[in-house]
Amino acid sequence: MKTLTRRQFGLGLLASAGAAALAVPRFSLAGHARKTGFDEGRYVDINGIEQWVTIRGRDARNPVVVFLHGGPGLGMASAAPLFFDWESRYTVVQWDQPRSGFTQARNLDRDIGPLTLERFTADAFAVVNHVRKTTGAKRVVLFGHSWGTQVGLTLARRHPEVISAYVGTGQAVSNSRGGKLGYELALDAARKRNDMAAVTALEKVGPPPYSTVEEFFVRQQYTNPPGYPQSPVEKQHNEALRKFMSAPPPANATYIPAEAPTYDMFANFMETQKLMFQESAKFEAAEALGYRYRVPIYFFEGENDINVPSALAREYFEHVVAPRKAFRVIPGAGHNTMSAFHAELLDLFDSEVRPHLT
Repeated sequence: MKTLTRRQFGLGLLASAGAAALAVPRFSLAGHARKTGFDEGRYVDINGIEQWVTIRGRDARNPVVVFLHGGPGLGMASAAPLFFDWESRYTVVQWDQPRSGFTQARNLDRDIGPLTLERFTADAFAVVNHVRKTTGAKRVVLFGHSWGTQVGLTLARRHPEVISAYVGTGQAVSNSRGGKLGYELALDAARKRNDMAAVTALEKVGPPPYSTVEEFFVRQQYTNPPGYPQSPVEKQHNEALRKFMSAPPPANATYIPAEAPTYDMFANFMETQKLMFQESAKFEAAEALGYRYRVPIYFFEGENDINVPSALAREYFEHVVAPRKAFRVIPGAGHNTMSAFHAELLDLFDSEVRPHLT
């Protein structure tokens, strides 16, 4: 099987409107990390499957944040340099989930088991325990985006003993209602801007639930950029993001494997969506989890997110009972908060989350 070197492995995927290609980014902690920090990436046996986990931070005394990426099918470990500024205040953990990123590269020809929320939650719990053992942290902050919020909120509800706080952005709470509301908002927006191609496509597939992934992707196309227009600030952020991610990584970067088998990450994302879009659509937080949590709960939502409508996240949040909770809106942001608005999210972590960690 052909393999890619660190410098050749160049394709990653953004979690906005269907899959924009990115180059593997350029910064490493090598030469910067304190001896008391972490700078490692390796395959870890997670419930019988080797999965890629990175741990990066410049001071081992800092809080540990475990990122749960969206998709499913969109690994974020290759985008570690986006969070370089985080690493002076937090120990940042990236986990490429099954069928995503470097974990998929390791398991191309293997049966990796069921693709269910239950399985991903069990794997996330195993990752958290691996991280706790490696870092010495008693508890970690869970930080989920989009699909990752389903995994994260479930884990926070079930295992508060290992979680110091839960943070969601692009927070899913009711995918049956959210799917329909997002469709309605996209159709209304298309009509107002006189985008007849969008109106025709959306009216043809109608509102969810969908029986095919092709129908599902029509809805996704027009609830995310470029089908759904970006705000000026989001456009500016995404342009800066593309420039930032254009350079190759250093030869000593630890956040990507020394070698990775070649595979088509875009095709893999599409196939993963086909396999999992109906599983994801089942999520109903109120029914499955209720409203009572034993850990602080924070929702940091994009002002213009109609893919996973922030209005429903706010509605659920109002019912949440937790030791502490906060709901904050990121001005001008859509659904792709974790990548494009990582600086704003860091500010929110510093002001809302970190001061109250115990």
